[in-house]
Amino acid sequence: MADTTTFAIAITSAEWRSLIGYGDLRISKRRVQQVSEPITPKESGRLFAWMPTTVLGDENDIVVLELANDWLEISTRAPSHPGELISLSRSSVLSHHCVGPSSLAYLSGDAQREGIRMQMGRYQSTWAEWAAEQISSQQLAAAEHLLKGFEFEIDLNKKRPDGYRWQDIISLAHNSKTVIRSRPKHVESLLRSVREISSSVSGVHSTEAFNIAVNVEWVAARSGKDPLRNVMMREQVDAAIAVARDLPWSATQHWNASTSEAISALETAFPKVYSDDIRPDTIAHIVRLVMAAKEHTLLPKDFVMSMHKLIEHSRQAEVLLGAAVAGALGPLMTRRLARSLDMNNPVDLDWTDS
Repeated sequence: MADTTTFAIAITSAEWRSLIGYGDLRISKRRVQQVSEPITPKESGRLFAWMPTTVLGDENDIVVLELANDWLEISTRAPSHPGELISLSRSSVLSHHCVGPSSLAYLSGDAQREGIRMQMGRYQSTWAEWAAEQISSQQLAAAEHLLKGFEFEIDLNKKRPDGYRWQDIISLAHNSKTVIRSRPKHVESLLRSVREISSSVSGVHSTEAFNIAVNVEWVAARSGKDPLRNVMMREQVDAAIAVARDLPWSATQHWNASTSEAISALETAFPKVYSDDIRPDTIAHIVRLVMAAKEHTLLPKDFVMSMHKLIEHSRQAEVLLGAAVAGALGPLMTRRLARSLDMNNPVDLDWTDS
């Protein structure tokens, strides 16, 4: 540890307001940590881990206080548990630190009224790194919890056969602007193209033609070529879409013969844009459900039916869909979805309060 060390504690914004308002705050004395200049990852992990979590990764909900060396002597011991609990005195606080510009703006009004000068910078990068790690862990845990409902015992810490980590899949589904590789493979290209493809096929979203249109857009996005420049292909696809427009979209029903033939023609003409788990049906389900998750319109029954449909061809594709939906939803909503899943009668969710 470096020669220069400081006593510090991370507290929530509610705790901070209580401290500056009432003049003291009852805490466990173990929450106070000794940190170096600059703070090390191990020290920041201990510092932030002792803080109660309200909204994971919310920089507005954290303040780091640096304390005088005699903070413990200044504090009073709580009669109910004098060996553990203390009342931390405001007079022992040397400085108040935000962890980002948003929290600085959020807390500045209260700070000004109390004559406190908020500082920023010392803990900003370490907080961001720690919060990202916690969010990543929560995302993986939520995805695993969701998949266990389908009797999957999968270690999402392992890499996929294409070399991507499952955390990469979750991150891509959550934010399509995420870049994992300079030369992305199929799964990265697909998840980065979901919104664009979904927008392009919105006119046939409720019909079986959605499956054809999605694959046409996928071929164009992945290959950089217009699959309909070929006259015979265009005529076949147009004819199949004309028929499929009159058929409702279904997660479980087999496609009409002309739909299957048109998609098969695309797959035959552009085999390099498909793989074992990036199949035509997988692409359609991922675009549909990931976009629904992003827009908070996902129906649990659609998710269950799509998962069961994909396992007919590939367990890997089913896991991919589950992880992608979990990424799009985020950890809190993923756990809500998991709790709603009765495989025989999934409970619909109201996402409006999410």
